[in-house]
Amino acid sequence: MNDYYTIKKYIKYLYDNSKRKYAFKAESIEEHEKWKYNLRNKLISVLGIDKMENAALNFELSEIENCFYFVRKKAFIQTKPNVIMPFYILEPENYNGACVIAVHGHGSDGKNGISDVVKEETKESIERFDCKYAFELVKRGFIVFCPDLCGSGERREEKQQGIENILKSSCTDINNAAISLGITLSGIITHDLLRLVDFIVKSEYYKGKLAVCGFSGGGLSSLYIGALDDRINAVAVSGYYHGFRDSILENNLCGCNFVPNLWKIIDVCDLGAMIAPKPLIIESGINDKLNGKRGIKDVYEQVNITKKAYDLYGKELKHSVFDGGHKWYGAAYNFLEDWSER
Repeated sequence: MNDYYTIKKYIKYLYDNSKRKYAFKAESIEEHEKWKYNLRNKLISVLGIDKMENAALNFELSEIENCFYFVRKKAFIQTKPNVIMPFYILEPENYNGACVIAVHGHGSDGKNGISDVVKEETKESIERFDCKYAFELVKRGFIVFCPDLCGSGERREEKQQGIENILKSSCTDINNAAISLGITLSGIITHDLLRLVDFIVKSEYYKGKLAVCGFSGGGLSSLYIGALDDRINAVAVSGYYHGFRDSILENNLCGCNFVPNLWKIIDVCDLGAMIAPKPLIIESGINDKLNGKRGIKDVYEQVNITKKAYDLYGKELKHSVFDGGHKWYGAAYNFLEDWSER
């Protein structure tokens, strides 16, 4: 007899009986601005960013490769004491005046896959997710910054290193240790990206326009820095606009999703509402399994709440829906080109 006595129903019970303390409810621009200010401070605390120490960036350029459409430079900055972030700078032949931070998801060998640095071991995964969006953006004239997030690519911890683990990440291992110290992996990643913004806006590349885009977990990171940093002017999110209960609690169990007490504070829709009125595009696959058991219905519910924030400003939130699964679809390309030309 195989009876199992699990705790999932109790976890759902607790979730369903918790009210989001910072759920978006503003009915005016003034209320929205006040809500956003208070929630920013709360998120910085919950993520543990307020416990993180900035280090001198110590920018270092290590490699330059001339490609067909662009120049790919490999560089490093130091974001925190003893924390090095490698990243690519993709420079186009004809710069359109706008910069984009392209944030990778899982299964792309970090920054490599999205930048068209494809190995035999990563080819199938990159083709399945169609996630060479940094490469596509530089062809369109953007200067693109492609960092390795903590736990991925060249930043995998020892247990996940080696070519045989190239598609794996150290997210859960890092988050387990981080939350025991009062910080979080999402906070570490967000802080690293904010430090990358610090570098970009002081660099020769910056002309006053900076966007962020990302697929899957990279979409979550894009939401965080788009919500927390006014220097980000536009945000594109693909494959990550499902609610915490339907998706994260059920089938998207990577450690990068989990932050103590976060579910008592917000849902994904509230992160999007913080970005308003900045240009925001969300792209979704109807058959994306990460949407959860209710499918695209859950995504529509999240998007509709975020739209209420944009309505306050008379601005449009773009939501592009595709008949497909979990992948990057590319609606963001025209969106970002339109934004860069304004």
